[in-house]
Amino acid sequence: MNGSLRPGASSWRRAATMVLAAGWARPGPAAPSPPPPPAEGFRLLLLQRSESQGFLPGAHVFPGGVLDKADHSPDWLRLFAPHHGPPRFGLGPPLSRPASFPGLPDAADEDGAALPDDVAFRICAIREAFEEAGVLLLRPRAALPTAAEPARALAPPPGLDAWRDRVRRDPRHFLSLCAHLDCTPDIWALHDWGGWLTPFTRSGGRRFSTAFFLCCLREPPPVYPDLTEVVSCQDHTTHLGACSLLLPGTTSGDELYLEDSDFVENVMSTEKKTGEIMKEGKTFHRMVLHSRHVYSVHVTVQSKHKHVYPKTYVVSQSHL
Repeated sequence: MNGSLRPGASSWRRAATMVLAAGWARPGPAAPSPPPPPAEGFRLLLLQRSESQGFLPGAHVFPGGVLDKADHSPDWLRLFAPHHGPPRFGLGPPLSRPASFPGLPDAADEDGAALPDDVAFRICAIREAFEEAGVLLLRPRAALPTAAEPARALAPPPGLDAWRDRVRRDPRHFLSLCAHLDCTPDIWALHDWGGWLTPFTRSGGRRFSTAFFLCCLREPPPVYPDLTEVVSCQDHTTHLGACSLLLPGTTSGDELYLEDSDFVENVMSTEKKTGEIMKEGKTFHRMVLHSRHVYSVHVTVQSKHKHVYPKTYVVSQSHL
């Protein structure tokens, strides 16, 4: 796709999501012997959204949510000091994105001292993981930032529920929590993984431009669903090899989609049936929604950045 989205695209909301991949916890000497973990693989944290939620009710999702102005606040700088210098707070080189990928209007704070998007999106993902699951991905301020080893989640603070209520009502309280614990969000543990633009369904409908981050933990963190937005959680075992093999990148590659930014905000319609369309191509990178509970995943593109893609699969209501 070429060009950029129109400045008036107010239906777009910026968001961040974190894929938490944890190693297998090793039991202590007095603990009963569980089944041995697989030789390779990680456990991915999935949260089940409440049926009362307007967006994706009942779905199993990764922790994440909408970017707030507080995530960009320059007040974070005093907490990150002295690890807030260029380039990018020590995050390393930025993720390269195809020049043809459509850009979104810049929603950053107009204050020139505001945090850059690379940092704000990470703070957003870490904050949302705390709000939804009680997972505190923080680093003591005295610890030097490094991405050489898997991170650890901190134990939840006393008064977890009270802190979460404050942060949920006003995201600015997340900075207060970090200052209270003398910690900073561990932005260095989050690695660029990709992005997702929700598809067009109707004019004026709510759309999301979501940054995805990967975070590798030494062991599964304690999880406390908030029982409001999230009602339960589960670990999904996946064989991803080593974290060092997971490199960032973006891929489209579906030959049936036109490289025209106009279709980002408009329906690309046809009178043909799904089966007829699928016969017209061989290179797919798509999810076909047959109904609310039935969909199929089709991925035949070759990974350029060692991503692990799902296999072509059909999920029916009985699997959900």
